[in-house]
Amino acid sequence: MRNTEQKILDAAVKVFSREGYAGATTRKIAQEANVTEVTLFRKFQSKENLLKEVLIKNRHAISSQNQLLNINRNVDIEKDLCMLGKEIAKDMEDEKKDSISYMFMFMLFEEGRRRPELAEILASVFQTNMNHLIEYFELQMKNGKIRNINAQSAALTFVSYFICSAFLRGIFVDYNFSYKVENFIDIFTKGILKVEEKEKVMEKEEKLQKLKEDIAKKHEMLNHLEEQVRELEKE
Repeated sequence: MRNTEQKILDAAVKVFSREGYAGATTRKIAQEANVTEVTLFRKFQSKENLLKEVLIKNRHAISSQNQLLNINRNVDIEKDLCMLGKEIAKDMEDEKKDSISYMFMFMLFEEGRRRPELAEILASVFQTNMNHLIEYFELQMKNGKIRNINAQSAALTFVSYFICSAFLRGIFVDYNFSYKVENFIDIFTKGILKVEEKEKVMEKEEKLQKLKEDIAKKHEMLNHLEEQVRELEKE
């Protein structure tokens, strides 16, 4: 049999998810847990303390860390990311988790804007996920499998798609995005430009980079010549 504290924590997740922070009264949480309000306050002192404890005990509600840790770092990048995306989508479409964990996540994002202590915990979980992806993209750049990009921006773009999809699923009940993951990964890995246009852009970027390098070299030569002139003038 679960202990009283766990019963209250489980009930709090459900009520916070269903009612939001403002609407989730301690009375409703106590009723959901089938305990008295006195018991709730004796265990957690306040609704705010209860929310903090729920967040600490339910970090998985806003984390994809397990899927990120399982990503294969040495296979085809598009296949890697597609498999990762499908795992995240599958997790999001779990009806039980969708009705509790992801609604709870929406409430946390809103409360995190007003409560620095919650924002700090949220940021910690989010940054952990981001760091795994950043490391992955940096490794693929090092291996020469993707062009030099800002790994943090790439990670943020990837994560943002799933966060946005989770919010849409919370608004539109019949929204199903699992089959859209492959389309997103295709756009994410290949871009939206036609191949020939993409090659032109890359060629232009390469030429621009070469020009910048040439200009830097000429500046260096000019500085050297100016230094020689100053030396001659001293003589």
